[in-house]
Amino acid sequence: MYSLLIVDDERWVRQGLCSTIDWQAEGVEVIGDAEDGEEALRIIQSRIPDIIITDIKMPRMDGLALIETLKNRKLSSKIIIISGYSDFSYAQKAMRYGAVDYVLKPIEETQMLDVVRKCVSQIKSEKEDHLEFIQMSERIRESLPLARQRYLETLLINESASNQYLRTLWDRLNIHLDPNRLKVSIVKVYDWGPHENNPKEHYVLRHAIGNIAKEIGKVGGKIITCPLDNHEDTDLAVLLSPINEDDRGSGSIMESLIEACRRYLGIGINIGSSQICEYTNIHASFRAAVYAGAYAFYDGYGKVYDTERLEQLKPLQVQPYIGPNGWGIRFVHAVKLGDEAALSELIDELIAHLQMSRVKYSPYQLRTGLTTLFSEMDKKLESSYSTEQHSVRKKLIIPYCALPEMKDELLAVVRQFQYGHNTLGNRKRFIDMAIKYMEQHFTEAIMMNQVAEHLFLNPSYFSKIFHENTGETFSKYLIRLRMDKAKDLLKDSTLKIYEVAERVGYQDFRHFVKLFKEQEGMTPAQYRDLGVK
Repeated sequence: MYSLLIVDDERWVRQGLCSTIDWQAEGVEVIGDAEDGEEALRIIQSRIPDIIITDIKMPRMDGLALIETLKNRKLSSKIIIISGYSDFSYAQKAMRYGAVDYVLKPIEETQMLDVVRKCVSQIKSEKEDHLEFIQMSERIRESLPLARQRYLETLLINESASNQYLRTLWDRLNIHLDPNRLKVSIVKVYDWGPHENNPKEHYVLRHAIGNIAKEIGKVGGKIITCPLDNHEDTDLAVLLSPINEDDRGSGSIMESLIEACRRYLGIGINIGSSQICEYTNIHASFRAAVYAGAYAFYDGYGKVYDTERLEQLKPLQVQPYIGPNGWGIRFVHAVKLGDEAALSELIDELIAHLQMSRVKYSPYQLRTGLTTLFSEMDKKLESSYSTEQHSVRKKLIIPYCALPEMKDELLAVVRQFQYGHNTLGNRKRFIDMAIKYMEQHFTEAIMMNQVAEHLFLNPSYFSKIFHENTGETFSKYLIRLRMDKAKDLLKDSTLKIYEVAERVGYQDFRHFVKLFKEQEGMTPAQYRDLGVK
Protein backbone atom coordinates (compact mmCIF):
# COMPACT_ATOMS: atom_id res chain seq x y z
CA MET A 1 0.00 0.00 0.00
CA TYR A 2 1.10 3.57 -0.73
CA SER A 3 0.47 6.18 1.97
CA LEU A 4 -1.36 9.45 1.29
CA LEU A 5 -1.69 12.69 3.28
CA ILE A 6 -4.35 15.31 2.37
CA VAL A 7 -3.73 18.96 3.26
CA ASP A 8 -6.43 21.63 2.72
CA ASP A 9 -7.92 24.36 4.90
CA GLU A 10 -11.43 23.56 3.66
CA ARG A 11 -12.89 20.69 5.64
CA TRP A 12 -15.35 19.64 2.95
CA VAL A 13 -12.50 19.28 0.43
CA ARG A 14 -10.56 17.01 2.80
CA GLN A 15 -13.62 14.93 3.58
CA GLY A 16 -14.56 14.71 -0.09
CA LEU A 17 -11.12 13.45 -1.10
CA CYS A 18 -11.09 10.94 1.74
CA SER A 19 -14.55 9.50 1.16
CA THR A 20 -15.48 9.84 -2.53
CA ILE A 21 -12.47 7.99 -3.97
CA ASP A 22 -11.94 4.26 -3.39
CA TRP A 23 -8.32 4.60 -2.32
CA GLN A 24 -8.01 0.98 -1.24
CA ALA A 25 -8.80 -0.14 -4.79
CA GLU A 26 -5.88 2.00 -5.93
CA GLY A 27 -3.55 0.44 -3.36
CA VAL A 28 -3.44 3.70 -1.40
CA GLU A 29 -3.96 4.26 2.33
CA VAL A 30 -5.00 7.72 3.60
CA ILE A 31 -2.90 8.14 6.75
CA GLY A 32 -4.42 11.47 7.73
CA ASP A 33 -5.51 14.97 6.77
CA ALA A 34 -4.38 18.41 7.87
CA GLU A 35 -5.80 21.92 7.57
CA ASP A 36 -2.47 23.65 6.85
CA GLY A 37 1.23 23.03 6.30
CA GLU A 38 2.21 23.21 9.98
CA GLU A 39 -0.24 20.46 10.96
CA ALA A 40 0.94 18.41 7.97
CA LEU A 41 4.56 18.63 9.15
CA ARG A 42 3.57 17.32 12.58
CA ILE A 43 1.96 14.29 10.94
CA ILE A 44 4.97 13.79 8.69
CA GLN A 45 7.30 13.66 11.72
CA SER A 46 5.75 10.34 12.73
CA ARG A 47 5.25 8.92 9.24
CA ILE A 48 6.50 10.17 5.88
CA PRO A 49 3.74 9.70 3.27
CA ASP A 50 4.47 8.50 -0.25
CA ILE A 51 2.05 11.05 -1.72
CA ILE A 52 0.85 14.44 -0.44
CA ILE A 53 -2.16 16.27 -1.89
CA THR A 54 -2.00 19.90 -0.77
CA ASP A 55 -3.80 23.15 -1.46
CA ILE A 56 -1.68 26.18 -2.40
CA LYS A 57 -3.50 28.90 -0.42
CA MET A 58 -3.84 28.05 3.31
CA PRO A 59 -3.46 30.01 6.56
CA ARG A 60 -0.21 29.93 8.58
CA MET A 61 1.88 27.69 6.24
CA ASP A 62 0.63 27.50 2.65
CA GLY A 63 1.26 24.74 0.12
CA LEU A 64 4.29 26.33 -1.52
CA ALA A 65 6.00 26.82 1.85
CA LEU A 66 5.20 23.19 2.73
CA ILE A 67 6.75 21.94 -0.52
CA GLU A 68 9.86 24.05 0.03
CA THR A 69 10.22 22.73 3.59
CA LEU A 70 9.91 19.13 2.39
CA LYS A 71 12.46 19.81 -0.33
CA ASN A 72 14.92 21.28 2.20
CA ARG A 73 14.46 18.21 4.39
CA LYS A 74 15.16 16.03 1.32
CA LEU A 75 11.91 14.07 1.73
CA SER A 76 10.93 12.06 -1.33
CA SER A 77 7.13 12.39 -1.04
CA LYS A 78 5.33 13.00 -4.34
CA ILE A 79 3.41 16.30 -4.21
CA ILE A 80 0.11 17.03 -5.97
CA ILE A 81 -1.08 20.65 -5.87
CA ILE A 82 -4.78 21.54 -5.75
CA SER A 83 -5.98 25.11 -6.00
CA GLY A 84 -8.99 27.26 -6.72
CA TYR A 85 -6.68 29.80 -8.29
CA SER A 86 -6.27 29.70 -12.06
CA ASP A 87 -3.14 31.88 -12.12
CA PHE A 88 -0.64 29.83 -14.10
CA SER A 89 2.31 31.22 -12.12
CA TYR A 90 1.20 29.34 -8.97
CA ALA A 91 1.33 26.00 -10.76
CA GLN A 92 4.65 26.90 -12.41
CA LYS A 93 6.21 27.76 -9.07
CA ALA A 94 4.89 24.57 -7.48
CA MET A 95 6.30 22.49 -10.34
CA ARG A 96 9.70 24.18 -9.93
CA TYR A 97 9.63 23.25 -6.26
CA GLY A 98 9.13 19.62 -7.25
CA ALA A 99 5.37 19.04 -7.47
CA VAL A 100 4.43 16.17 -9.79
CA ASP A 101 1.29 17.84 -11.13
CA TYR A 102 -1.58 20.14 -10.21
CA VAL A 103 -5.38 19.85 -10.20
CA LEU A 104 -7.72 22.83 -10.24
CA LYS A 105 -10.82 23.08 -8.07
CA PRO A 106 -13.56 21.94 -8.40
CA ILE A 107 -11.75 18.62 -8.33
CA GLU A 108 -12.80 15.94 -10.79
CA GLU A 109 -12.35 12.43 -9.44
CA THR A 110 -11.03 11.01 -12.71
CA GLN A 111 -8.43 13.76 -13.04
CA MET A 112 -7.25 13.33 -9.45
CA LEU A 113 -7.01 9.55 -9.89
CA ASP A 114 -4.93 9.99 -13.06
CA VAL A 115 -2.46 12.20 -11.21
CA VAL A 116 -2.28 9.86 -8.19
CA ARG A 117 -1.68 6.90 -10.50
CA LYS A 118 1.09 8.90 -12.16
CA CYS A 119 2.69 9.37 -8.72
CA VAL A 120 2.35 5.66 -7.90
CA SER A 121 3.92 4.76 -11.24
CA GLN A 122 6.86 7.09 -10.56
CA ILE A 123 7.35 5.65 -7.06
CA LYS A 124 7.35 2.09 -8.40
CA SER A 125 9.78 2.99 -11.17
CA GLU A 126 12.13 4.81 -8.80
CA LYS A 127 12.17 1.91 -6.34
CA GLU A 128 12.87 -0.58 -9.12
CA ASP A 129 15.55 1.65 -10.64
CA HIS A 130 17.17 2.21 -7.25
CA LEU A 131 17.28 -1.52 -6.54
CA GLU A 132 18.56 -2.25 -10.03
CA PHE A 133 21.16 0.50 -9.76
CA ILE A 134 22.46 -0.92 -6.46
CA GLN A 135 22.63 -4.40 -7.95
CA MET A 136 24.29 -3.14 -11.14
CA SER A 137 26.79 -1.07 -9.16
CA GLU A 138 27.85 -4.07 -7.08
CA ARG A 139 28.33 -6.22 -10.15
CA ILE A 140 30.22 -3.49 -11.97
CA ARG A 141 32.60 -3.02 -9.05
CA GLU A 142 33.19 -6.77 -8.91
CA SER A 143 33.55 -7.53 -12.64
CA LEU A 144 34.36 -4.42 -14.62
CA PRO A 145 36.64 -1.87 -12.91
CA LEU A 146 36.88 1.53 -14.51
CA ALA A 147 40.46 0.95 -15.68
CA ARG A 148 39.43 -2.19 -17.56
CA GLN A 149 36.52 -0.45 -19.22
CA ARG A 150 38.66 2.49 -20.36
CA TYR A 151 41.20 0.04 -21.75
CA LEU A 152 38.56 -1.86 -23.70
CA GLU A 153 37.13 1.40 -25.06
CA THR A 154 40.61 2.29 -26.32
CA LEU A 155 40.99 -1.09 -28.01
CA LEU A 156 37.62 -0.82 -29.69
CA ILE A 157 37.58 2.82 -30.73
CA ASN A 158 41.19 4.01 -31.08
CA GLU A 159 42.61 2.64 -34.32
CA SER A 160 46.11 4.02 -33.65
CA ALA A 161 46.61 2.56 -30.17
CA SER A 162 50.01 0.91 -29.56
CA ASN A 163 49.62 -2.86 -29.84
CA GLN A 164 52.63 -3.67 -27.65
CA TYR A 165 51.48 -1.36 -24.87
CA LEU A 166 47.92 -2.64 -25.10
CA ARG A 167 49.02 -6.27 -24.88
CA THR A 168 50.92 -5.47 -21.67
CA LEU A 169 47.77 -3.95 -20.17
CA TRP A 170 45.71 -6.95 -21.34
CA ASP A 171 47.82 -9.17 -19.07
CA ARG A 172 48.03 -6.72 -16.19
CA LEU A 173 44.25 -6.19 -16.10
CA ASN A 174 43.80 -9.96 -15.99
CA ILE A 175 41.33 -10.10 -18.86
CA HIS A 176 40.22 -13.73 -19.03
CA LEU A 177 39.76 -13.88 -22.79
CA ASP A 178 41.91 -15.56 -25.42
CA PRO A 179 43.56 -12.57 -27.18
CA ASN A 180 43.93 -14.67 -30.32
CA ARG A 181 40.29 -15.78 -30.53
CA LEU A 182 37.90 -12.87 -30.04
CA LYS A 183 34.48 -12.22 -31.47
CA VAL A 184 33.17 -8.67 -31.17
CA SER A 185 29.45 -7.92 -31.07
CA ILE A 186 27.84 -4.50 -30.80
CA VAL A 187 24.47 -3.86 -29.15
CA LYS A 188 22.42 -0.89 -30.30
CA VAL A 189 19.26 0.02 -28.37
CA TYR A 190 16.74 1.09 -30.99
CA ASP A 191 13.75 1.19 -28.62
CA TRP A 192 14.23 2.45 -25.04
CA GLY A 193 10.56 1.79 -24.24
CA PRO A 194 9.38 3.70 -21.14
CA HIS A 195 12.94 4.98 -20.59
CA GLU A 196 13.08 6.91 -23.89
CA ASN A 197 13.38 10.39 -22.37
CA ASN A 198 15.61 9.64 -19.39
CA PRO A 199 19.34 9.52 -20.24
CA LYS A 200 20.20 8.60 -16.63
CA GLU A 201 18.21 5.39 -17.04
CA HIS A 202 20.02 4.70 -20.31
CA TYR A 203 23.29 4.56 -18.36
CA VAL A 204 21.86 2.00 -15.94
CA LEU A 205 20.30 -0.03 -18.74
CA ARG A 206 23.58 -0.34 -20.65
CA HIS A 207 25.14 -1.97 -17.62
CA ALA A 208 22.04 -4.13 -17.15
CA ILE A 209 22.33 -5.39 -20.75
CA GLY A 210 25.97 -6.22 -20.09
CA ASN A 211 25.17 -8.22 -16.98
CA ILE A 212 22.44 -10.16 -18.77
CA ALA A 213 24.87 -10.89 -21.62
CA LYS A 214 27.44 -12.26 -19.17
CA GLU A 215 24.86 -14.50 -17.52
CA ILE A 216 23.63 -15.87 -20.85
CA GLY A 217 27.14 -16.15 -22.32
CA LYS A 218 28.54 -18.39 -19.60
CA VAL A 219 27.54 -21.48 -21.57
CA GLY A 220 29.17 -20.34 -24.82
CA GLY A 221 32.58 -19.19 -23.66
CA LYS A 222 34.35 -16.43 -21.75
CA ILE A 223 32.71 -13.04 -22.13
CA ILE A 224 33.37 -9.37 -21.24
CA THR A 225 31.05 -6.43 -21.86
CA CYS A 226 31.87 -2.75 -22.26
CA PRO A 227 29.10 -0.10 -22.08
CA LEU A 228 29.70 2.80 -24.48
CA ASP A 229 27.82 5.80 -23.16
CA ASN A 230 28.79 8.34 -25.82
CA HIS A 231 29.04 6.32 -29.01
CA GLU A 232 26.56 7.18 -31.75
CA ASP A 233 26.38 3.70 -33.29
CA THR A 234 26.70 1.46 -30.24
CA ASP A 235 25.43 1.26 -26.67
CA LEU A 236 27.40 -1.82 -25.60
CA ALA A 237 30.24 -3.95 -26.95
CA VAL A 238 30.41 -7.66 -26.13
CA LEU A 239 33.74 -9.50 -26.42
CA LEU A 240 33.54 -13.29 -26.50
CA SER A 241 36.13 -16.06 -26.74
CA PRO A 242 34.06 -18.96 -28.14
CA ILE A 243 34.54 -22.42 -26.64
CA ASN A 244 33.98 -24.17 -29.97
CA GLU A 245 36.52 -23.76 -32.76
CA ASP A 246 33.75 -23.22 -35.34
CA ASP A 247 32.07 -20.52 -33.22
CA ARG A 248 28.85 -22.50 -32.80
CA GLY A 249 26.55 -21.08 -30.19
CA SER A 250 27.51 -17.39 -30.24
CA GLY A 251 24.56 -16.60 -32.51
CA SER A 252 22.07 -18.22 -30.14
CA ILE A 253 23.63 -16.32 -27.21
CA MET A 254 22.98 -13.01 -28.97
CA GLU A 255 19.45 -14.04 -29.93
CA SER A 256 18.76 -14.95 -26.30
CA LEU A 257 20.10 -11.54 -25.26
CA ILE A 258 17.62 -9.79 -27.56
CA GLU A 259 14.73 -11.76 -26.09
CA ALA A 260 15.88 -11.21 -22.48
CA CYS A 261 16.20 -7.42 -22.96
CA ARG A 262 12.67 -7.23 -24.33
CA ARG A 263 11.24 -9.43 -21.59
CA TYR A 264 13.08 -8.15 -18.51
CA LEU A 265 14.08 -4.58 -19.41
CA GLY A 266 11.28 -3.62 -21.80
CA ILE A 267 13.72 -2.39 -24.46
CA GLY A 268 14.52 -3.40 -28.04
CA ILE A 269 18.11 -4.10 -29.11
CA ASN A 270 19.81 -4.88 -32.40
CA ILE A 271 23.11 -6.77 -32.67
CA GLY A 272 25.94 -6.88 -35.19
CA SER A 273 28.78 -9.43 -34.87
CA SER A 274 32.26 -9.73 -36.37
CA GLN A 275 34.24 -12.76 -37.39
CA ILE A 276 36.77 -14.25 -34.94
CA CYS A 277 39.88 -12.10 -34.73
CA GLU A 278 43.04 -11.41 -32.71
CA TYR A 279 43.18 -8.55 -30.24
CA THR A 280 45.43 -6.58 -32.61
CA ASN A 281 42.50 -6.41 -35.07
CA ILE A 282 39.86 -5.63 -32.48
CA HIS A 283 39.18 -2.11 -33.80
CA ALA A 284 38.57 -3.41 -37.33
CA SER A 285 36.31 -6.13 -35.95
CA PHE A 286 34.40 -3.53 -33.97
CA ARG A 287 33.78 -1.50 -37.13
CA ALA A 288 32.77 -4.67 -38.99
CA ALA A 289 30.23 -5.43 -36.26
CA VAL A 290 28.85 -1.88 -36.55
CA TYR A 291 28.49 -2.26 -40.34
CA ALA A 292 26.84 -5.66 -39.87
CA GLY A 293 24.32 -4.29 -37.37
CA ALA A 294 23.42 -1.53 -39.83
CA TYR A 295 21.80 -4.17 -42.08
CA ALA A 296 18.79 -3.76 -39.81
CA PHE A 297 18.08 -0.69 -41.96
CA TYR A 298 17.28 -3.12 -44.78
CA ASP A 299 15.83 -6.15 -43.02
CA GLY A 300 14.44 -4.92 -39.69
CA TYR A 301 15.62 -4.23 -36.14
CA GLY A 302 15.66 -6.68 -33.24
CA LYS A 303 17.85 -9.29 -34.96
CA VAL A 304 21.44 -10.57 -35.00
CA TYR A 305 23.49 -9.66 -38.08
CA ASP A 306 26.75 -11.62 -38.40
CA THR A 307 29.46 -10.65 -40.88
CA GLU A 308 29.88 -14.29 -41.88
CA ARG A 309 26.32 -14.38 -43.18
CA LEU A 310 26.50 -11.07 -45.08
CA GLU A 311 27.85 -10.83 -48.61
CA GLN A 312 29.71 -7.51 -48.31
CA LEU A 313 30.34 -4.98 -45.58
CA LYS A 314 32.74 -2.48 -47.07
CA PRO A 315 31.30 0.85 -48.30
CA LEU A 316 30.81 0.88 -52.06
CA GLN A 317 31.21 4.67 -52.24
CA VAL A 318 33.85 6.80 -50.56
CA GLN A 319 31.61 9.86 -50.57
CA PRO A 320 28.82 9.93 -47.94
CA TYR A 321 25.18 9.69 -48.86
CA ILE A 322 23.64 13.20 -49.11
CA GLY A 323 20.15 12.56 -50.48
CA PRO A 324 18.50 13.72 -53.73
CA ASN A 325 19.93 16.82 -55.39
CA GLY A 326 18.54 20.01 -53.81
CA TRP A 327 16.20 18.03 -51.56
CA GLY A 328 17.16 19.80 -48.34
CA ILE A 329 16.35 23.29 -49.61
CA ARG A 330 12.97 22.17 -50.91
CA PHE A 331 12.21 20.39 -47.64
CA VAL A 332 12.99 23.45 -45.49
CA HIS A 333 10.84 25.61 -47.76
CA ALA A 334 7.88 23.18 -47.53
CA VAL A 335 8.10 23.05 -43.72
CA LYS A 336 8.13 26.83 -43.43
CA LEU A 337 5.12 27.10 -45.75
CA GLY A 338 3.31 24.30 -43.92
CA ASP A 339 2.69 22.58 -47.28
CA GLU A 340 1.74 19.03 -46.23
CA ALA A 341 1.17 17.85 -49.80
CA ALA A 342 4.65 18.97 -50.81
CA LEU A 343 6.17 17.36 -47.71
CA SER A 344 4.50 14.04 -48.54
CA GLU A 345 5.87 14.19 -52.09
CA LEU A 346 9.36 15.03 -50.77
CA ILE A 347 9.29 12.02 -48.44
CA ASP A 348 8.24 9.80 -51.35
CA GLU A 349 11.13 11.19 -53.39
CA LEU A 350 13.61 10.58 -50.55
CA ILE A 351 12.48 6.98 -49.98
CA ALA A 352 12.70 6.21 -53.70
CA HIS A 353 16.20 7.69 -53.79
CA LEU A 354 17.26 5.58 -50.80
CA GLN A 355 15.96 2.44 -52.50
CA MET A 356 17.89 3.22 -55.69
CA SER A 357 21.03 4.00 -53.68
CA ARG A 358 21.21 0.53 -52.16
CA VAL A 359 23.41 -0.66 -55.03
CA LYS A 360 25.95 2.14 -54.39
CA TYR A 361 26.01 2.49 -50.62
CA SER A 362 26.16 0.17 -47.63
CA PRO A 363 23.20 0.28 -45.21
CA TYR A 364 25.48 1.96 -42.67
CA GLN A 365 26.25 4.76 -45.12
CA LEU A 366 22.58 5.23 -46.00
CA ARG A 367 21.41 5.32 -42.39
CA THR A 368 24.25 7.64 -41.32
CA GLY A 369 23.76 9.90 -44.33
CA LEU A 370 20.02 10.11 -43.69
CA THR A 371 20.64 11.05 -40.05
CA THR A 372 23.13 13.73 -41.09
CA LEU A 373 20.73 15.09 -43.71
CA PHE A 374 17.90 15.55 -41.21
CA SER A 375 20.27 16.97 -38.62
CA GLU A 376 21.30 19.65 -41.13
CA MET A 377 17.65 20.41 -41.91
CA ASP A 378 16.96 20.72 -38.19
CA LYS A 379 19.77 23.27 -37.78
CA LYS A 380 18.55 25.32 -40.75
CA LEU A 381 15.01 25.41 -39.38
CA GLU A 382 16.28 26.16 -35.87
CA SER A 383 17.31 29.66 -36.97
CA SER A 384 13.66 30.53 -37.62
CA TYR A 385 12.67 29.76 -34.01
CA SER A 386 12.39 32.38 -31.31
CA THR A 387 14.01 31.86 -27.90
CA GLU A 388 10.61 30.79 -26.50
CA GLN A 389 10.12 28.19 -29.20
CA HIS A 390 13.42 26.44 -28.45
CA SER A 391 12.02 25.05 -25.19
CA VAL A 392 9.01 23.38 -26.82
CA ARG A 393 10.05 22.50 -30.35
CA LYS A 394 10.29 18.98 -31.70
CA LYS A 395 13.58 17.81 -33.24
CA LEU A 396 13.99 16.05 -36.56
CA ILE A 397 15.23 12.68 -35.30
CA ILE A 398 15.31 9.70 -37.65
CA PRO A 399 13.40 6.73 -36.18
CA TYR A 400 14.96 3.28 -36.00
CA CYS A 401 13.00 1.25 -38.52
CA ALA A 402 13.69 -0.70 -41.71
CA LEU A 403 13.62 1.03 -45.07
CA PRO A 404 10.28 -0.53 -46.13
CA GLU A 405 8.58 1.12 -43.12
CA MET A 406 10.58 4.35 -43.29
CA LYS A 407 8.03 6.34 -45.30
CA ASP A 408 5.26 6.20 -42.70
CA GLU A 409 7.71 6.75 -39.85
CA LEU A 410 9.30 9.77 -41.51
CA LEU A 411 5.91 11.26 -42.29
CA ALA A 412 4.99 10.98 -38.60
CA VAL A 413 8.28 12.62 -37.53
CA VAL A 414 7.90 15.44 -40.06
CA ARG A 415 4.24 15.99 -39.18
CA GLN A 416 5.04 16.30 -35.47
CA PHE A 417 7.94 18.61 -36.25
CA GLN A 418 5.75 20.72 -38.52
CA TYR A 419 3.10 21.11 -35.82
CA GLY A 420 5.75 22.27 -33.39
CA HIS A 421 7.34 24.59 -35.96
CA ASN A 422 4.07 26.36 -36.73
CA THR A 423 2.80 26.57 -33.16
CA LEU A 424 4.05 29.97 -32.04
CA GLY A 425 3.56 31.55 -35.44
CA ASN A 426 -0.11 30.56 -35.45
CA ARG A 427 -1.30 30.04 -31.91
CA LYS A 428 -4.90 30.89 -32.69
CA ARG A 429 -5.09 28.04 -35.19
CA PHE A 430 -4.01 25.54 -32.55
CA ILE A 431 -6.38 26.94 -29.94
CA ASP A 432 -9.20 26.67 -32.51
CA MET A 433 -8.18 23.06 -33.13
CA ALA A 434 -8.17 22.39 -29.39
CA ILE A 435 -11.63 23.90 -28.95
CA LYS A 436 -12.94 21.92 -31.91
CA TYR A 437 -11.54 18.73 -30.37
CA MET A 438 -13.17 19.59 -27.01
CA GLU A 439 -16.53 20.21 -28.69
CA GLN A 440 -16.30 16.81 -30.36
CA HIS A 441 -15.26 14.95 -27.19
CA PHE A 442 -16.76 16.93 -24.29
CA THR A 443 -19.00 13.96 -23.38
CA GLU A 444 -15.86 11.91 -22.66
CA ALA A 445 -13.44 12.12 -19.72
CA ILE A 446 -11.02 14.28 -21.68
CA MET A 447 -7.92 15.72 -19.98
CA MET A 448 -5.71 18.65 -20.89
CA ASN A 449 -2.74 16.32 -21.54
CA GLN A 450 -4.88 14.35 -23.98
CA VAL A 451 -5.71 17.45 -26.04
CA ALA A 452 -2.08 18.63 -25.93
CA GLU A 453 -0.93 15.22 -27.18
CA HIS A 454 -3.51 15.39 -29.97
CA LEU A 455 -1.89 18.65 -31.10
CA PHE A 456 1.69 17.36 -30.55
CA LEU A 457 2.31 20.11 -27.96
CA ASN A 458 4.06 20.15 -24.60
CA PRO A 459 1.22 20.04 -21.97
CA SER A 460 2.64 22.88 -19.87
CA TYR A 461 3.11 25.05 -22.93
CA PHE A 462 -0.38 24.21 -24.22
CA SER A 463 -1.88 25.14 -20.84
CA LYS A 464 -0.11 28.50 -20.99
CA ILE A 465 -1.17 29.49 -24.52
CA PHE A 466 -4.72 28.20 -23.97
CA HIS A 467 -5.13 30.50 -20.97
CA GLU A 468 -3.53 33.43 -22.80
CA ASN A 469 -5.79 33.04 -25.83
CA THR A 470 -9.11 32.19 -24.16
CA GLY A 471 -8.76 34.02 -20.86
CA GLU A 472 -9.66 30.79 -19.04
CA THR A 473 -7.88 27.69 -17.88
CA PHE A 474 -8.52 24.49 -19.78
CA SER A 475 -10.55 23.10 -16.87
CA LYS A 476 -12.78 26.15 -16.55
CA TYR A 477 -13.34 26.33 -20.29
CA LEU A 478 -14.36 22.68 -20.40
CA ILE A 479 -16.81 23.18 -17.51
CA ARG A 480 -18.36 26.20 -19.23
CA LEU A 481 -18.62 24.29 -22.51
CA ARG A 482 -20.40 21.41 -20.79
CA MET A 483 -22.74 23.73 -18.89
CA ASP A 484 -23.72 25.52 -22.13
CA LYS A 485 -24.53 22.14 -23.70
CA ALA A 486 -26.48 21.19 -20.57
CA LYS A 487 -28.55 24.40 -20.74
CA ASP A 488 -29.49 23.61 -24.35
CA LEU A 489 -30.64 20.14 -23.31
CA LEU A 490 -32.59 21.51 -20.34
CA LYS A 491 -34.42 23.97 -22.58
CA ASP A 492 -34.99 21.78 -25.64
CA SER A 493 -35.48 18.26 -24.27
CA THR A 494 -37.44 16.34 -21.67
CA LEU A 495 -34.40 14.41 -20.45
CA LYS A 496 -34.15 13.89 -16.71
CA ILE A 497 -31.46 15.88 -14.91
CA TYR A 498 -29.19 12.86 -14.41
CA GLU A 499 -29.57 12.03 -18.12
CA VAL A 500 -28.51 15.56 -19.03
CA ALA A 501 -25.50 15.17 -16.73
CA GLU A 502 -24.46 11.98 -18.51
CA ARG A 503 -24.98 13.58 -21.94
CA VAL A 504 -22.47 16.33 -21.12
CA GLY A 505 -19.81 14.11 -19.61
CA TYR A 506 -20.65 13.81 -15.90
CA GLN A 507 -21.37 10.41 -14.41
CA ASP A 508 -21.60 11.90 -10.91
CA PHE A 509 -25.04 13.58 -10.78
CA ARG A 510 -24.33 15.51 -7.58
CA HIS A 511 -21.07 16.88 -8.92
CA PHE A 512 -22.88 18.06 -12.06
CA VAL A 513 -25.55 19.87 -10.03
CA LYS A 514 -22.88 21.52 -7.88
CA LEU A 515 -20.94 22.77 -10.90
CA PHE A 516 -24.09 23.97 -12.65
CA LYS A 517 -25.16 25.99 -9.60
CA GLU A 518 -21.69 27.54 -9.29
CA GLN A 519 -21.78 28.45 -12.97
CA GLU A 520 -25.40 29.67 -13.30
CA GLY A 521 -26.39 30.63 -9.74
CA MET A 522 -29.24 28.09 -9.71
CA THR A 523 -29.78 24.34 -9.94
CA PRO A 524 -30.54 22.63 -13.26
CA ALA A 525 -34.13 22.01 -12.12
CA GLN A 526 -34.61 25.69 -11.26
CA TYR A 527 -33.13 26.68 -14.60
CA ARG A 528 -35.60 24.43 -16.43
CA ASP A 529 -38.58 25.59 -14.34
CA LEU A 530 -37.79 29.25 -14.98
CA GLY A 531 -37.54 28.59 -18.69
CA VAL A 532 -34.44 30.77 -18.92
CA LYS A 533 -33.56 31.72 -22.47
